[in-house]
Amino acid sequence: MAVAVGIDIGGTSVKLGAVDGLGTMIARGRFPVERDAGFEEFAAAAGAAVEALLRDLPAVDAIGIGVPGYPLPDTGMMVGLCPAVPALLDGSISRVLGDRFGLPVAIGNDAVCATHGELHFGVGRDLRRFALMTLGTGIGGAVVIDRRVVDGPAGLPPEFGCMSLDPARTDIATPVPGMVENLASASALVARYAELRPGFEAGGAEHVFNRAKAGEPEAEQVVDEVARWLAQTVGIMANMLNIEAAILGGGMSLAGPMLAERVAAHVPRFTLIRPGRSPRVLLAGLGNDAGVIGAATLALEAIDRAALVA
Repeated sequence: MAVAVGIDIGGTSVKLGAVDGLGTMIARGRFPVERDAGFEEFAAAAGAAVEALLRDLPAVDAIGIGVPGYPLPDTGMMVGLCPAVPALLDGSISRVLGDRFGLPVAIGNDAVCATHGELHFGVGRDLRRFALMTLGTGIGGAVVIDRRVVDGPAGLPPEFGCMSLDPARTDIATPVPGMVENLASASALVARYAELRPGFEAGGAEHVFNRAKAGEPEAEQVVDEVARWLAQTVGIMANMLNIEAAILGGGMSLAGPMLAERVAAHVPRFTLIRPGRSPRVLLAGLGNDAGVIGAATLALEAIDRAALVA
């Protein structure tokens, strides 16, 4: 059975693991991201982490990498900005690792990678049409139509976070007026909570959700507002694409059923689907391993395509 190393690059840490064709993580690793590190230093740390992982494995067939941005699949070079890991703008991490280990490397947007993972090994296994929304500091995701992850030219990922839901909002007018990322991401949730409780230290999104679960009125209001914005986003996609489900992933999904149930409660207000069936709202099934498993899946799929061509 083929095995690939999946690498999920985040703003504070890089998670990696060896994943087999059944989506099972058979080894795992992790290393911190130094914000001020240059590309060579970052690539050396990534190479050392992969090397440590490979020591206990008999064989690996490929490497898959998920990055927080838009990488060109053929070269691995980033297009546009990469504020989470600026070092990635100065070189091709896929090329460096491919040369070092002599393995084929597939690279893609992290949310798109996570969607590949959920499609094959998560709650998307039994779905034909769905959207995965990754909810964290920002909002990303991808769409699956007829069991195929849909992207753009040269792997261009969709920009769910840039859907304009309230264009009249001049206070959150950039880069797209009133976009959902500025209304319903983890950072937006914390900022809104601070508006309702000035002078009170909100902590992170997890703390706001915990206060909502404890019945605090301001926290409950913020969570419900965020759920309504997310439901509006789901409604737009449902009306356009007839998706069966919206899957919530990313750090905010760790809030659990509370978030999913509130989003689901608002979705019917924004959908017109005959015979009246709104898409289900589900929590991602792979948890913190979604990015690693998804990146490895991307690499395994590339191997399968290459074998078909040969």
